[in-house]
Amino acid sequence: MSVVTLFVESQTVRTERRFPRTTPISELHTRLEAIVGIQPTSQQLTITDPASSSPIPVTSTTLLTIPDYSVLHVTSTCSTSINFEDVSQVEKYEMQDTTYDAMSNTVRAFKRRHNMGRFADNASAMSIDNEDEFVEEAQNINVGQRCEVAWPGSELARRGCVRFVGKTQFRQGYWIGVEYDEPVGKNNGTVDGTVYFECAPLHGSFVRPDKVTVGDFPEEDFGSDLEEM
Repeated sequence: MSVVTLFVESQTVRTERRFPRTTPISELHTRLEAIVGIQPTSQQLTITDPASSSPIPVTSTTLLTIPDYSVLHVTSTCSTSINFEDVSQVEKYEMQDTTYDAMSNTVRAFKRRHNMGRFADNASAMSIDNEDEFVEEAQNINVGQRCEVAWPGSELARRGCVRFVGKTQFRQGYWIGVEYDEPVGKNNGTVDGTVYFECAPLHGSFVRPDKVTVGDFPEEDFGSDLEEM
C-alpha cells in the first residue's frame, strides 16, 4: 500500500505522520482531530510541499497528488477556539482561602499541627525583639547540665550538654548554647566571630530556653547493640 509522509502542523502541534495515499480527505479530517484537537467541521487544510514556500488549499479528494514530506497545516475556522499554549485563555480553578484553611490534608495544616513557620509558638519566633525574652526560662538552666533539645516538627530530641546561658550579639533575648553529643549542630560555639563556648565543629548550636529540658540525660551509646566482629 502506498503511503505519504507528512508533517502535520497546527497552532500547538507539529508532528510527522504517515497516511495511506488513498485516504479520502473526509476521513483525513477525522484522523487529524485526534492529532491536533480540532473538530473535523472546523478544520481548514493547506499544504506546503518541499518545492514551494507558499501554502495552498487542499482541493483534492485524496492524498494521491500530495508530495512526500509536505507540511499539512491545520487551522481552526472556529473563532472561539482556545490556544492551550496561552494559559491566560485556560479556565482555572481557584479555591477560596477559607476553604483551603479548613482542609486537613494540606501543607498549611501540616505546618499548623507541627508549629512550623508562621504557626510556630509566638514566644519562640525568630522575630523576637525583646532583649529580656526567655529570661525566666533561662534562670532554670545552668552551664554543665545535661539536656535534651526538642527537634521542631518531630518527637525526636537531641542530647547534649549546656555550654552557654545568656544574651548574645547575634539576636536579642536569652539563648542556650548546647554542645551536642553528635555532629548535628550548626557551629563550634562561635557565631559571627564571637566565641561563646568551644566544641568540635558541627557539635554546637544555640536554641531558645523553652526548647531545652535539663536533667539526667546520659550520652547514648549507639554502638552498644551492635554485634562484635
